[in-house]
Amino acid sequence: MVLPDLCVPFPSRINPFEAEAAEHTTRWAARLGLISGGAEADRFAGESYARLVARLYPEASLPDLALAADLNSWFHVFDDQFELADVGRDPRLARRLAERAEALLRGEPPGPSAGPVLRGLADLGARMRVRAGEVWWQRFSADLGQCLDAAMWEVDNRATGKVPDPETYVDRKLDIAYVPPSFDLIELVEHFEVPMAIRHSPEYTTLRHEAGHVVVCTNDVIGLRRELLQGEFHNLVIVLWKANGGSLQEAVDQVEHTVRERIGRFLAAKDALERRLDALRANEQVRVATRRCVTGLEDWMRGYLDWALETRRFTDTVLPGEVGSFHRELID
Repeated sequence: MVLPDLCVPFPSRINPFEAEAAEHTTRWAARLGLISGGAEADRFAGESYARLVARLYPEASLPDLALAADLNSWFHVFDDQFELADVGRDPRLARRLAERAEALLRGEPPGPSAGPVLRGLADLGARMRVRAGEVWWQRFSADLGQCLDAAMWEVDNRATGKVPDPETYVDRKLDIAYVPPSFDLIELVEHFEVPMAIRHSPEYTTLRHEAGHVVVCTNDVIGLRRELLQGEFHNLVIVLWKANGGSLQEAVDQVEHTVRERIGRFLAAKDALERRLDALRANEQVRVATRRCVTGLEDWMRGYLDWALETRRFTDTVLPGEVGSFHRELID
């Protein structure tokens, strides 16, 4: 099997505040107990979430970049609970963790038994609500709630050994990878909410959809070897391989072709969005800010690829059971 050199034709950029964000998010994660010392801290540093957000939000201010780094750190630690820790092997515990996270999104307090994962989400929610309006927060909460549902779907599949069919997997993948709430953060960083008439237009919807699938296809190609070693099957290459009965290389090549197709549809929708802005008679301020959000999607596609080739998340083998579990916080 030969993994392709994926081509994402947007500029490679990086935020100058990367080092400061890295220092901040390491302190934040340690203070909450999301990481401890030794191998856990080394793994956290090697997976380089500050580097990731520095590539995703190259023009963000330091406070916004620090918040993005904390959120992405939390996403990855939370996801590892379902995929690699004890919680992920017990659907009952996994469902309880998801339910408690959803309660926090509704505004309920963490409670005295809350541990690092839930206290981390409560901290992030409070900080985001200071920066964003209520409409943004409700949209972010709804998108994250969909991701929690997708995480439970994955846990149930692992518990039963059920490999999803390609169509179902593609429908779920953006939520599996926490893409919708991550894309919501673009507007938080830009200090601009895309008007509803633009947000719900076919053109802008297509931009977000295609950009998201470029990101998750990149993840599945570059993370393939790691997930094969882990016995993980929630990966588009593996799903296609199992469904089509061909070789693993043929499935890899099919996903590479999908990336090229989706980038083409993104570029077509970007051109069409300009005509939509004309039809809506959007003023210049709205046009400029909306274009910056589109550039944010391009930064996500290219930045995620650059980070995926740099981080140790996809090269260091971490097997199920080798990640610390926070399930004690689910016991009252």
